[in-house]
Amino acid sequence: MATAPPIAQPFEIATAWPFGQPRTLTLTRPPLDLARVMLNALLIVALLLINKPGNAGAGVFFAILAVMVLWSPQAALKALAICWLGIMVNTAFVPKSLVWTPARLALPLLAFVRFSIDMPRVGATLFTSPTYLSFLAYIVMMAVCSVASGWYTQIALIKLLNFWAVVSAILSGVTVLRRKKIDLTEWFVSLIMAGTLLGILAIALGVDNNFKNLGVDQRSNVFVGAFLHPNCHSVYASLFVTFLTSAFLLGNYPRRKITIPLIGIWIMFMIWSKARASVLATLVGFVCLIALAQPFRNRFGWRLRINVRRSALLAGIALIVIFGLFVDAATGGSVSRGLIAFIQKSGNESESSSLDTEQVLASRQGLIDNSMKNFREHPLFGIGFQVATDARFEQNATLFTAPVEKGVIVTAVLEEGGVLGTTAFVIFLLTMILELLANRNVPALAMLAAFLASNMGEVTFFSPGGSGSFGWTMIGAAMILGDHCWHKAATPATEPSPRG
Repeated sequence: MATAPPIAQPFEIATAWPFGQPRTLTLTRPPLDLARVMLNALLIVALLLINKPGNAGAGVFFAILAVMVLWSPQAALKALAICWLGIMVNTAFVPKSLVWTPARLALPLLAFVRFSIDMPRVGATLFTSPTYLSFLAYIVMMAVCSVASGWYTQIALIKLLNFWAVVSAILSGVTVLRRKKIDLTEWFVSLIMAGTLLGILAIALGVDNNFKNLGVDQRSNVFVGAFLHPNCHSVYASLFVTFLTSAFLLGNYPRRKITIPLIGIWIMFMIWSKARASVLATLVGFVCLIALAQPFRNRFGWRLRINVRRSALLAGIALIVIFGLFVDAATGGSVSRGLIAFIQKSGNESESSSLDTEQVLASRQGLIDNSMKNFREHPLFGIGFQVATDARFEQNATLFTAPVEKGVIVTAVLEEGGVLGTTAFVIFLLTMILELLANRNVPALAMLAAFLASNMGEVTFFSPGGSGSFGWTMIGAAMILGDHCWHKAATPATEPSPRG
């Protein structure tokens, strides 16, 4: 995960979708070209819609993703991102047929094997990364804790294996792509555009409140949009906005303004979905960007690019706040009532004159209390990785489908790993943060901060078969973006071979 020197112009960018090898381009065709973004987005949507016929379509879909994994490292990372976007897409577009169950587990393993073959070819290894070594230590410790607890041990170990495969695939793939100086920022903007098109299409078709609850399709009273659950916006929408904002504020792309409309659309989707954690995560990611976007120089003498002055950003934020206060006063407090109603998820703004802390925590409090109860009963080893003690889990848990719902990441980590597992996790997390800080990879730090904040509403950080995998993919995408946020020094520094 060490920072590679940023790429100079002309630069490499994988433009031919999805199997194209990187081509050398010049500034005459810079990244973030709107025509290419739209074309890629339409191709991604078309690929996802192959799932419509059910198992047969899903078989073709995953066969294409498998070919992408084998084709090239950049196509392999794209395949993982498409898979983990599709897994949470509205069932009106992507039915979750039986093929998805084994295929989503096998794909990251195949990708990890592919990247493991690629890494020696570019002179890279994960075993020089403190982050990956501390991650392996966490995996080993959680395996010990899961065996020691004896609670659904097989399920815990299978989930742990899948989590290891997902994170290992992402970190190894990102290492290879950074060594090869391949910029996938434009393609990830296309992926976000594909999600945007699905959200708009859901509205047009009247399926924007399709809601999947306990495996049953229902109608929601809030906006679902492109996804199968309103809370998906907590991870997907917040990370979309964080990535787009990073590209706009720090990216070395002349046409980065095409991200602004997408940012606005996804903020609107978050508000409609009433996913409070999505707003929290977005704010945390934005604050992290502002705090860390300093005119640093790296060891090659390159300067971190900052496209908007901090003073201008702060002035803009102040103007928005002042305007909001003015409108609130002019309309008899409608803005503050609406904000309180959003935070409390109350349906009637007239009943939301003051903030009720108990109502804010009502939907999570039972899960938090249960996690703390399990921690007190199993303080040393916890109950095991991604398992639960509630009746719903016990009735539905199988080796391939055993969903859990946790309150917040802090209590979930204590519950699952006890003191030993929590200690290993904290070491892993701090090591990752310190390594990213040392490399001054601001987009990756902002993405990690936003992802962690999204887990204060629903824990997905460890979910290898769903939103969690997508979150890790976006961290990888932000790590790659971080290499392309630098200005070359006026006097070129001697550049050693980049490290992954």
